[in-house]
Amino acid sequence: MGTKSQFIKRHYPDCLIPELSPDIHARKRVIEEIVNKSTCIIGSSLGGLSALLYAMSFPEKVEGMILIAPAVGFFDETVFSDDDKALIRKTYIPKGIPCTVMIGKRDNVIPEADIEAMISRSPDQSIIKVIKQDDDHTLNQSLDLLLTEIQEMMARD
Repeated sequence: MGTKSQFIKRHYPDCLIPELSPDIHARKRVIEEIVNKSTCIIGSSLGGLSALLYAMSFPEKVEGMILIAPAVGFFDETVFSDDDKALIRKTYIPKGIPCTVMIGKRDNVIPEADIEAMISRSPDQSIIKVIKQDDDHTLNQSLDLLLTEIQEMMARD
């Protein structure tokens, strides 16, 4: 379990943090299997991409999302097929889903412009909160802010 997963689990011991493979379709299937009611989803990097793909397929099951440097501009040839890359380029936050997007200003993995393009494709930008932090791709220096965002999202329920 990564730094953010451990941090979240420490504060929310009942949350589900699945082990996910790099394959974006397998990741989405795992989420489909474990989510059995409307829920809030938090995802970092490929986990953020997975959250988006799940929300695009099942918006009625997503009450809110926190996306931490979502991998919407990561096109590693060893991980993604051309079809996967085309799908990633079309990702968006579905209408009616409140979302916080955390961006590291020093992220050298996911270009900020690609995250902003994903947000611009989203139909309900008025309920998307964008936070740009002086942090890198992991945003591990912004854990207190992440906790605040989770608390705010949970208070909406």
